Amino acid sequence: MKTKVLILHTHIGYGIKMTAVAIAEKLNKSGRYEVRMEDVEDMESGFFASIIQKTYSTILAHISALWGFLYHSNLILSVTLPFRKFIASFKAKRILQILREFQPAVVISTQTIPSGIVSYLKSKGLYHGKLVVVFSDYHLQRFWLYKEVDLYICNVAKQVEELRKLKIPDEKIALSGTLIMDEYFEQVSKEQSCQSLGLLTSMPVVLVTSGGNVRNFVKEIFLQLLRSPKAYQIVVVCGHNKRLKEELEKISSPNRHPVKIFGYMDHMGPLMSAADVLVGKTGGPTMAEAVVKKLPMVITDVRPGHELANLEYLLENEIVQYARIPREAVFLVEQILDKKISFNHERSFRKIVKPNGSSDFISLIDEINPNKQALKVSHYEA
Repeated sequence: MKTKVLILHTHIGYGIKMTAVAIAEKLNKSGRYEVRMEDVEDMESGFFASIIQKTYSTILAHISALWGFLYHSNLILSVTLPFRKFIASFKAKRILQILREFQPAVVISTQTIPSGIVSYLKSKGLYHGKLVVVFSDYHLQRFWLYKEVDLYICNVAKQVEELRKLKIPDEKIALSGTLIMDEYFEQVSKEQSCQSLGLLTSMPVVLVTSGGNVRNFVKEIFLQLLRSPKAYQIVVVCGHNKRLKEELEKISSPNRHPVKIFGYMDHMGPLMSAADVLVGKTGGPTMAEAVVKKLPMVITDVRPGHELANLEYLLENEIVQYARIPREAVFLVEQILDKKISFNHERSFRKIVKPNGSSDFISLIDEINPNKQALKVSHYEA
């Protein structure tokens, strides 16, 4: 009998969703777990949820300094922390129904909203299984932490240190490195990848992306790349931003810059294998995927808050180059292609993919797995 595991995530943030996808892949491949994955935002779709999402996106896009203040303010934290589970209770009904139907022994959360909901249900005695929280960023935010969590699985050793400083017991802390899909570890030649994507094998490839919901700064980067006198191909992944894709497709490019414009890509592995440099924003799994592919990275358009916190770690460990404006991003691309800037991919691998002291993810879940026969969800009338 396989142990049931429920994975909860949101689709705000490409890394949050892709971490959940990588977890599901590992659990399924083990052959020991029955896996169900749910997007909490899809469960809460409607006018109110839409307003919250649009408000978050607007703040991040137009008044990002406010988001940075809210994200790091100790005052805001002290005010909001006590009310998190109360707010989560209003979103708990659908998840509780899934818990009753599926009866998971373990719930794995990759984002603070589902973590809060399951923590609320545990605090009320409505869920008796284990709650595991998996991080996808390279910093630690106290808002992610709940006393009902049974295990925190960290990306980097720095998160382990910070959890210990906050007096989290060692038995609740584990280190796995950034979780990414197995396909990124496959050895695929640049030539093979270029051919499969319709790219030239005789020219370098500059890959430009910005996660699932690509931001408009990509257009500025694209225009600046077209002005470069250096010859290279430009590949842009526009994600779900259909209007951006249409705009870029209308822009004529010089012969020295063959162009390919893609929409949303489920699998970035072939593109990363074909590319010589990646230009984009910070994102946990994306950074790890690029490191595994030994792909140099130029990070730009970083917003205050979680993105800036991630960037600080990546710069501190010399994993990426940072460009403050589009022209600087192009300059760094040219420097990388000319071999004037180098990256230590092996060191980066040890920092964010397989840190010293890290454990295999499946082994960590095996260890925390409770009695399969124990009742996990109490009776509940909606």
